[in-house]
Amino acid sequence: MERRLVLAGLPVLAQIPENPRAILLALHGLQGSKEHILSLLPGFKEAGFLLLAPDAPRHGERGTPPSAKSGRYVEEVYQVALAFAEEAWRVAEEARAHYGLPLFLAGGSLGAFVVHLLLSRGFRPKGALAFIGSGFPMKLPQGQSLQDPQVAALYQAPPATRGEAYGGVPLLHLHGTRDLIVPLERMEKTVEALRPHYPEGRLARFVEEGAGHIITPLMARVGRAFLEAWL
Repeated sequence: MERRLVLAGLPVLAQIPENPRAILLALHGLQGSKEHILSLLPGFKEAGFLLLAPDAPRHGERGTPPSAKSGRYVEEVYQVALAFAEEAWRVAEEARAHYGLPLFLAGGSLGAFVVHLLLSRGFRPKGALAFIGSGFPMKLPQGQSLQDPQVAALYQAPPATRGEAYGGVPLLHLHGTRDLIVPLERMEKTVEALRPHYPEGRLARFVEEGAGHIITPLMARVGRAFLEAWL
């Protein structure tokens, strides 16, 4: 059953199984939407996950995403990410209180960066999936500068450099070898930065040969199996 809900004052799309075992809060990427991210996660509802997906600020029914033509494009992107993290935390807490179920977290592309942002700030889901993203911000294009001190702070101390704050939350990164938007190297750099702060078996990576910047059905299946192991 698919329903539209309001959680923490925000519109949320929900896919609700007959007998839910856990919540999965799904965070979409740049130019994405709540409808799009849920379409990329087949099988989760059938496995007992109650899926919840909000629109990020300036996305979906909430407006127009940042334009690459803007001279402040990168700053605007990470302003969206910062606000999305705050909203996702509030949605998650209300969902946990309402449903009384364990909560997991998943994000794709910019949504994966938001996953890292949340973990680095002490958010504690039962487990998390970072699809086609990383814990480091994109390279700042030549000629662009950062005026927003909160965004500048993300570049000075990216989430992935704060691995001690992740609390060992089980975390799986899923990536493709041909991702031209978030290069595989940036994901690998994230995993290496986090590795010293993680117990054995709680930090993992899955790389799909030939996959680009898209959450593939195989990535979705692998991610689902990882979360089920922590239920």
